[in-house]
Amino acid sequence: MSKQQKSNTAVEPMEIKKAALPSEQTALPTAEEPVTTIPTEKNQITVTEPKPSKVKPAKETVTAIPLEKIQPFENHPFRVEADAAMAELKSSVALNGVLEPVLLRPKGDGFEMLSGHRRMAVCKELGIETIPAIVRNLDDDQATLAMVDANRQREHILPSEKAFAYKMRQDALKHMRTTGAVPPNGRITEQIGKENSKSHMTVNRYIRLTWLLPELLKLVDSKKLKETAAERISFLDETEQQIVLSIMQSELCVPNKAQAKRLKQMHDDRELTENAVKSVLMDSKGKTEKVSIPSEALERFFSKDETPAQITEAIIATLEHWEELKAHFQKDVSPVRMTEVIVKALENEKRRQRNKAQER
Repeated sequence: MSKQQKSNTAVEPMEIKKAALPSEQTALPTAEEPVTTIPTEKNQITVTEPKPSKVKPAKETVTAIPLEKIQPFENHPFRVEADAAMAELKSSVALNGVLEPVLLRPKGDGFEMLSGHRRMAVCKELGIETIPAIVRNLDDDQATLAMVDANRQREHILPSEKAFAYKMRQDALKHMRTTGAVPPNGRITEQIGKENSKSHMTVNRYIRLTWLLPELLKLVDSKKLKETAAERISFLDETEQQIVLSIMQSELCVPNKAQAKRLKQMHDDRELTENAVKSVLMDSKGKTEKVSIPSEALERFFSKDETPAQITEAIIATLEHWEELKAHFQKDVSPVRMTEVIVKALENEKRRQRNKAQER
Protein backbone atom coordinates (compact mmCIF):
# COMPACT_ATOMS: atom_id res chain seq x y z
CA MET A 1 0.00 0.00 0.00
CA SER A 2 1.32 3.42 -0.92
CA LYS A 3 1.89 6.29 1.48
CA GLN A 4 -1.04 8.07 -0.15
CA GLN A 5 -3.37 5.11 0.47
CA LYS A 6 -2.27 4.82 4.11
CA SER A 7 -3.04 8.46 4.74
CA ASN A 8 -6.47 8.04 3.21
CA THR A 9 -7.40 5.14 5.49
CA ALA A 10 -6.34 6.80 8.74
CA VAL A 11 -9.23 7.72 10.98
CA GLU A 12 -9.22 11.29 12.27
CA PRO A 13 -10.00 11.77 16.01
CA MET A 14 -13.16 13.71 15.18
CA GLU A 15 -14.48 10.94 12.90
CA ILE A 16 -14.71 7.99 15.32
CA LYS A 17 -17.71 5.85 14.45
CA LYS A 18 -19.67 3.71 16.86
CA ALA A 19 -18.93 0.70 14.74
CA ALA A 20 -15.23 1.02 15.55
CA LEU A 21 -15.93 0.75 19.31
CA PRO A 22 -19.33 -0.93 19.65
CA SER A 23 -19.25 -1.00 23.44
CA GLU A 24 -18.15 2.61 23.90
CA GLN A 25 -19.91 5.92 23.34
CA THR A 26 -17.06 8.25 22.41
CA ALA A 27 -17.10 11.89 23.48
CA LEU A 28 -15.72 14.57 21.24
CA PRO A 29 -12.21 15.61 22.34
CA THR A 30 -11.12 19.07 23.23
CA ALA A 31 -7.69 20.63 23.01
CA GLU A 32 -7.11 20.27 26.77
CA GLU A 33 -8.21 16.63 27.14
CA PRO A 34 -5.60 13.81 27.09
CA VAL A 35 -5.85 11.23 24.32
CA THR A 36 -5.01 7.53 24.14
CA THR A 37 -4.11 5.71 20.91
CA ILE A 38 -5.58 2.18 20.61
CA PRO A 39 -3.88 -0.02 18.01
CA THR A 40 -6.11 -2.26 15.81
CA GLU A 41 -5.42 -4.57 12.89
CA LYS A 42 -5.99 -1.92 10.24
CA ASN A 43 -6.10 1.47 11.86
CA GLN A 44 -5.03 3.42 14.90
CA ILE A 45 -8.11 4.80 16.63
CA THR A 46 -7.64 7.83 18.87
CA VAL A 47 -9.96 7.79 21.88
CA THR A 48 -10.48 10.83 24.11
CA GLU A 49 -10.16 10.29 27.87
CA PRO A 50 -12.63 12.43 29.81
CA LYS A 51 -11.06 15.12 31.96
CA PRO A 52 -11.83 14.86 35.73
CA SER A 53 -14.35 17.48 36.74
CA LYS A 54 -13.41 20.00 39.41
CA VAL A 55 -16.30 20.78 41.69
CA LYS A 56 -15.85 24.07 43.51
CA PRO A 57 -17.22 24.24 47.06
CA ALA A 58 -20.28 26.36 47.43
CA LYS A 59 -19.49 29.89 48.54
CA GLU A 60 -20.87 30.69 51.99
CA THR A 61 -23.27 33.58 52.23
CA VAL A 62 -22.58 36.49 54.56
CA THR A 63 -25.72 37.80 56.24
CA ALA A 64 -26.31 40.73 58.60
CA ILE A 65 -27.61 39.22 61.85
CA PRO A 66 -29.13 41.33 64.69
CA LEU A 67 -26.97 41.17 67.82
CA GLU A 68 -30.03 40.58 69.98
CA LYS A 69 -30.50 37.19 68.32
CA ILE A 70 -26.95 35.99 69.09
CA GLN A 71 -25.94 34.25 72.31
CA PRO A 72 -22.33 33.52 73.39
CA PHE A 73 -20.95 30.00 73.05
CA GLU A 74 -21.73 27.99 76.18
CA ASN A 75 -18.67 27.76 78.48
CA HIS A 76 -16.61 29.78 76.02
CA PRO A 77 -13.00 29.38 77.24
CA PHE A 78 -11.57 32.51 75.62
CA ARG A 79 -11.96 35.76 77.55
CA VAL A 80 -13.16 39.08 76.23
CA GLU A 81 -11.14 41.70 78.11
CA ALA A 82 -10.83 45.46 77.79
CA ASP A 83 -7.13 45.37 76.91
CA ALA A 84 -5.03 47.23 74.34
CA ALA A 85 -5.96 44.76 71.58
CA MET A 86 -9.63 45.30 72.32
CA ALA A 87 -9.21 49.08 72.14
CA GLU A 88 -7.45 48.72 68.80
CA LEU A 89 -10.27 46.51 67.48
CA LYS A 90 -12.85 49.02 68.66
CA SER A 91 -11.11 51.84 66.78
CA SER A 92 -10.96 49.72 63.62
CA VAL A 93 -14.65 48.77 63.77
CA ALA A 94 -15.66 52.37 64.45
CA LEU A 95 -13.73 53.50 61.38
CA ASN A 96 -14.24 50.63 58.93
CA GLY A 97 -17.01 48.44 60.36
CA VAL A 98 -16.62 44.70 60.93
CA LEU A 99 -14.38 43.56 58.07
CA GLU A 100 -14.37 39.83 58.85
CA PRO A 101 -17.73 38.07 59.36
CA VAL A 102 -18.33 36.16 62.57
CA LEU A 103 -19.21 32.45 62.59
CA LEU A 104 -22.59 31.35 63.98
CA ARG A 105 -24.79 28.29 64.12
CA PRO A 106 -28.58 28.19 64.52
CA LYS A 107 -29.72 27.59 68.09
CA GLY A 108 -33.27 27.87 69.38
CA ASP A 109 -34.96 30.96 68.01
CA GLY A 110 -31.62 32.63 67.28
CA PHE A 111 -27.96 31.84 66.86
CA GLU A 112 -24.92 30.79 68.90
CA MET A 113 -21.57 32.51 68.46
CA LEU A 114 -18.68 30.23 67.49
CA SER A 115 -16.10 32.83 66.52
CA GLY A 116 -16.37 36.58 66.95
CA HIS A 117 -17.14 37.25 70.62
CA ARG A 118 -14.79 40.25 70.73
CA ARG A 119 -16.22 41.72 67.53
CA MET A 120 -19.72 41.34 68.93
CA ALA A 121 -18.70 43.00 72.22
CA VAL A 122 -17.20 45.95 70.31
CA CYS A 123 -20.35 46.33 68.20
CA LYS A 124 -22.47 46.47 71.36
CA GLU A 125 -20.22 49.17 72.82
CA LEU A 126 -20.48 51.21 69.63
CA GLY A 127 -24.24 50.80 69.38
CA ILE A 128 -24.08 48.77 66.16
CA GLU A 129 -27.20 46.59 65.97
CA THR A 130 -26.20 44.00 63.34
CA ILE A 131 -23.03 42.10 62.49
CA PRO A 132 -21.97 40.32 59.26
CA ALA A 133 -22.05 36.58 59.84
CA ILE A 134 -21.66 33.17 58.23
CA VAL A 135 -24.18 30.63 59.54
CA ARG A 136 -23.37 26.91 59.53
CA ASN A 137 -25.58 24.02 60.61
CA LEU A 138 -23.34 22.15 63.07
CA ASP A 139 -24.03 19.69 65.89
CA ASP A 140 -22.57 20.22 69.36
CA ASP A 141 -19.30 18.38 68.67
CA GLN A 142 -18.74 20.08 65.31
CA ALA A 143 -19.53 23.46 66.86
CA THR A 144 -16.99 22.89 69.64
CA LEU A 145 -14.27 21.95 67.17
CA ALA A 146 -15.06 24.96 64.97
CA MET A 147 -15.03 27.31 67.99
CA VAL A 148 -11.64 26.07 69.23
CA ASP A 149 -10.09 26.11 65.75
CA ALA A 150 -11.27 29.65 65.06
CA ASN A 151 -9.91 31.03 68.34
CA ARG A 152 -6.60 29.17 68.74
CA GLN A 153 -4.90 31.56 66.30
CA ARG A 154 -5.20 34.45 68.75
CA GLU A 155 -1.91 36.19 69.41
CA HIS A 156 -2.16 36.09 73.21
CA ILE A 157 -3.80 33.06 74.86
CA LEU A 158 -3.69 32.55 78.63
CA PRO A 159 -2.80 29.12 80.08
CA SER A 160 -6.35 28.80 81.44
CA GLU A 161 -7.79 29.51 77.98
CA LYS A 162 -5.57 26.87 76.40
CA ALA A 163 -6.47 24.41 79.16
CA PHE A 164 -10.22 24.60 78.68
CA ALA A 165 -9.97 24.85 74.89
CA TYR A 166 -7.90 21.65 74.73
CA LYS A 167 -10.26 19.93 77.19
CA MET A 168 -13.35 20.87 75.16
CA ARG A 169 -11.71 19.70 71.95
CA GLN A 170 -10.66 16.43 73.61
CA ASP A 171 -14.21 15.78 74.87
CA ALA A 172 -15.72 16.56 71.45
CA LEU A 173 -13.32 14.24 69.60
CA LYS A 174 -13.89 11.46 72.14
CA HIS A 175 -17.65 11.69 71.64
CA MET A 176 -17.31 11.79 67.86
CA ARG A 177 -15.21 8.62 67.98
CA THR A 178 -17.77 6.76 70.06
CA THR A 179 -20.55 7.71 67.64
CA GLY A 180 -18.45 6.81 64.59
CA ALA A 181 -18.46 10.39 63.29
CA VAL A 182 -14.66 10.26 63.04
CA PRO A 183 -12.44 7.17 62.91
CA PRO A 184 -9.94 6.42 65.69
CA ASN A 185 -6.56 7.88 64.79
CA GLY A 186 -4.09 7.48 67.63
CA ARG A 187 -4.18 9.40 70.88
CA ILE A 188 -6.41 12.44 70.86
CA THR A 189 -3.86 14.48 72.79
CA GLU A 190 -1.30 13.71 70.06
CA GLN A 191 -3.74 14.97 67.42
CA ILE A 192 -4.37 18.17 69.41
CA GLY A 193 -0.63 18.56 69.92
CA LYS A 194 0.09 18.35 66.18
CA GLU A 195 -2.58 20.97 65.50
CA ASN A 196 -0.93 23.35 67.97
CA SER A 197 2.76 22.43 67.49
CA LYS A 198 2.98 20.90 70.97
CA SER A 199 3.77 17.46 72.37
CA HIS A 200 0.95 15.31 73.70
CA MET A 201 2.55 15.60 77.16
CA THR A 202 2.25 19.40 77.01
CA VAL A 203 -1.39 19.09 75.96
CA ASN A 204 -2.03 16.72 78.88
CA ARG A 205 -0.41 19.18 81.27
CA TYR A 206 -2.65 22.00 80.09
CA ILE A 207 -5.75 19.81 80.37
CA ARG A 208 -4.79 18.92 83.96
CA LEU A 209 -4.97 22.64 84.82
CA THR A 210 -8.75 22.50 84.39
CA TRP A 211 -8.85 20.58 87.70
CA LEU A 212 -7.41 23.53 89.64
CA LEU A 213 -9.41 25.85 91.85
CA PRO A 214 -10.20 29.09 89.98
CA GLU A 215 -8.03 31.06 92.44
CA LEU A 216 -5.02 28.82 91.74
CA LEU A 217 -5.62 28.98 88.00
CA LYS A 218 -5.55 32.78 88.19
CA LEU A 219 -2.09 32.54 89.75
CA VAL A 220 -0.98 30.46 86.76
CA ASP A 221 -2.35 33.08 84.34
CA SER A 222 -0.51 35.83 86.22
CA LYS A 223 2.70 33.71 86.13
CA LYS A 224 2.96 33.66 89.92
CA LEU A 225 2.49 29.87 89.97
CA LYS A 226 4.45 27.89 87.37
CA GLU A 227 2.50 25.51 85.13
CA THR A 228 4.68 22.52 86.02
CA ALA A 229 3.98 23.02 89.73
CA ALA A 230 0.30 23.74 89.11
CA GLU A 231 -0.08 20.49 87.17
CA ARG A 232 0.99 18.45 90.21
CA ILE A 233 -1.24 20.45 92.53
CA SER A 234 -4.17 19.70 90.22
CA PHE A 235 -4.08 16.05 91.39
CA LEU A 236 -5.05 17.18 94.90
CA ASP A 237 -8.75 17.12 95.72
CA GLU A 238 -10.69 20.34 96.23
CA THR A 239 -10.28 20.39 100.02
CA GLU A 240 -6.54 19.81 99.79
CA GLN A 241 -6.16 22.52 97.16
CA GLN A 242 -8.05 24.91 99.41
CA ILE A 243 -5.59 24.16 102.23
CA VAL A 244 -2.64 24.84 99.91
CA LEU A 245 -4.20 28.11 98.72
CA SER A 246 -4.94 29.25 102.28
CA ILE A 247 -1.35 28.68 103.42
CA MET A 248 0.01 30.35 100.29
CA GLN A 249 -2.05 33.43 101.09
CA SER A 250 -1.26 33.54 104.80
CA GLU A 251 2.46 32.85 104.48
CA LEU A 252 2.99 34.75 101.22
CA CYS A 253 4.67 31.80 99.54
CA VAL A 254 4.26 29.90 96.27
CA PRO A 255 5.21 26.23 95.83
CA ASN A 256 7.88 25.40 93.30
CA LYS A 257 7.98 22.26 91.17
CA ALA A 258 9.80 20.17 93.81
CA GLN A 259 7.43 21.24 96.58
CA ALA A 260 4.38 20.55 94.42
CA LYS A 261 5.77 17.09 93.68
CA ARG A 262 6.06 16.41 97.43
CA LEU A 263 2.48 17.58 97.96
CA LYS A 264 1.23 15.21 95.27
CA GLN A 265 3.18 12.32 96.79
CA MET A 266 1.62 13.06 100.19
CA HIS A 267 -1.80 13.07 98.51
CA ASP A 268 -1.09 9.68 96.91
CA ASP A 269 0.02 8.34 100.30
CA ARG A 270 -3.02 9.91 102.01
CA GLU A 271 -0.75 11.89 104.31
CA LEU A 272 -1.63 15.39 103.16
CA THR A 273 -2.74 17.38 106.20
CA GLU A 274 -2.70 21.11 106.91
CA ASN A 275 0.46 20.75 109.01
CA ALA A 276 2.10 18.70 106.28
CA VAL A 277 1.30 21.34 103.67
CA LYS A 278 2.64 24.10 105.92
CA SER A 279 5.82 22.10 106.56
CA VAL A 280 6.44 21.65 102.84
CA LEU A 281 5.71 25.25 101.84
CA MET A 282 7.62 26.77 104.77
CA ASP A 283 10.61 24.50 104.21
CA SER A 284 12.23 26.85 101.71
CA LYS A 285 10.45 30.09 102.56
CA GLY A 286 12.88 32.95 102.33
CA LYS A 287 15.21 30.86 100.17
CA THR A 288 13.81 32.02 96.86
CA GLU A 289 16.28 32.80 94.12
CA LYS A 290 17.46 36.39 94.18
CA VAL A 291 17.82 38.65 91.17
CA SER A 292 21.07 40.59 90.95
CA ILE A 293 22.03 43.40 88.58
CA PRO A 294 25.74 43.97 87.91
CA SER A 295 26.99 47.28 89.27
CA GLU A 296 28.53 48.06 85.88
CA ALA A 297 25.04 48.08 84.36
CA LEU A 298 23.78 50.52 86.99
CA GLU A 299 26.68 52.97 86.77
CA ARG A 300 25.29 54.36 83.52
CA PHE A 301 22.12 55.52 85.28
CA PHE A 302 23.10 56.30 88.87
CA SER A 303 25.85 58.35 90.46
CA LYS A 304 28.15 57.06 93.19
CA ASP A 305 26.42 59.37 95.68
CA GLU A 306 23.08 57.55 95.36
CA THR A 307 22.44 54.95 98.05
CA PRO A 308 21.28 51.35 97.39
CA ALA A 309 17.87 52.31 98.79
CA GLN A 310 17.55 55.18 96.30
CA ILE A 311 18.60 52.91 93.42
CA THR A 312 16.10 50.24 94.47
CA GLU A 313 13.33 52.81 94.71
CA ALA A 314 14.09 54.10 91.20
CA ILE A 315 14.11 50.59 89.72
CA ILE A 316 10.81 49.68 91.36
CA ALA A 317 9.24 52.93 90.12
CA THR A 318 10.39 52.05 86.59
CA LEU A 319 8.95 48.55 86.82
CA GLU A 320 5.60 49.92 87.92
CA HIS A 321 5.39 51.65 84.53
CA TRP A 322 6.54 48.58 82.62
CA GLU A 323 3.07 47.75 81.26
CA GLU A 324 2.65 51.35 80.14
CA LEU A 325 6.03 51.25 78.42
CA LYS A 326 5.19 48.03 76.57
CA ALA A 327 2.23 49.72 74.89
CA HIS A 328 4.71 51.83 72.88
CA PHE A 329 6.23 48.78 71.19
CA GLN A 330 4.99 46.52 68.46
CA LYS A 331 3.34 43.33 69.64
CA ASP A 332 5.99 41.02 68.23
CA VAL A 333 8.99 42.89 69.66
CA SER A 334 11.16 40.76 71.94
CA PRO A 335 11.89 41.68 75.59
CA VAL A 336 15.57 41.97 74.67
CA ARG A 337 14.79 44.57 72.02
CA MET A 338 12.52 46.41 74.48
CA THR A 339 15.40 46.59 76.94
CA GLU A 340 17.81 47.86 74.29
CA VAL A 341 15.44 50.65 73.28
CA ILE A 342 14.72 51.67 76.88
CA VAL A 343 18.42 51.68 77.79
CA LYS A 344 19.15 53.82 74.73
CA ALA A 345 16.37 56.21 75.72
CA LEU A 346 17.77 56.49 79.25
CA GLU A 347 21.25 57.19 77.90
CA ASN A 348 19.89 59.92 75.61
CA GLU A 349 17.98 61.46 78.50
CA LYS A 350 21.07 61.47 80.71
CA ARG A 351 23.06 63.10 77.89
CA ARG A 352 20.34 65.71 77.39
CA GLN A 353 20.34 66.56 81.10
CA ARG A 354 24.15 66.92 81.14
CA ASN A 355 24.12 69.21 78.12
CA LYS A 356 21.38 71.32 79.67
CA ALA A 357 23.38 71.62 82.89
CA GLN A 358 26.49 72.70 80.97
CA GLU A 359 24.56 75.38 79.11
CA ARG A 360 23.58 76.90 82.41
